[in-house]
Amino acid sequence: MFAVLLLSVFSVVAPVHGPVVEQFRAPACERCAGHRGVTIATSPDDVVRAAAAGEIVFVGQVAGVTYVVERISADVRVTYGQIQPLDSLTVGQQVDEGQPLGLAQSRVYIGVRVGTRPVHPLRYLGLAGARLVSSSQLLGVTRTRSR
Repeated sequence: MFAVLLLSVFSVVAPVHGPVVEQFRAPACERCAGHRGVTIATSPDDVVRAAAAGEIVFVGQVAGVTYVVERISADVRVTYGQIQPLDSLTVGQQVDEGQPLGLAQSRVYIGVRVGTRPVHPLRYLGLAGARLVSSSQLLGVTRTRSR
């Protein structure tokens, strides 16, 4: 069974522009190693923008890295890492698509979670081109086929 990833569900803009220097690698389990987003090379002080309209649910540091997390629907969160958030950005704030969230450092991390599962952020947000994917591919689940 296949599900079409509908890009019209969210109006989306690229949070930053630059080459992807570290690709998404889905972890084998919730606590397993992986890269739960993509890392994009940027110039310092490039503006990082909200990919979609939503609510800011976290602004702060984790292990010395600054993150901003935006909820864009009931179960979808976009994480922006390695940025300097604007001083005016606060938890609970509603942001519009394309609204500045902060400034880039030399790289910016972008991650997307659907529920608790990380998904490929560029594909989910429609920034890597549209394509037909199975629902298990969208969630990063691997299945073994029996013959």
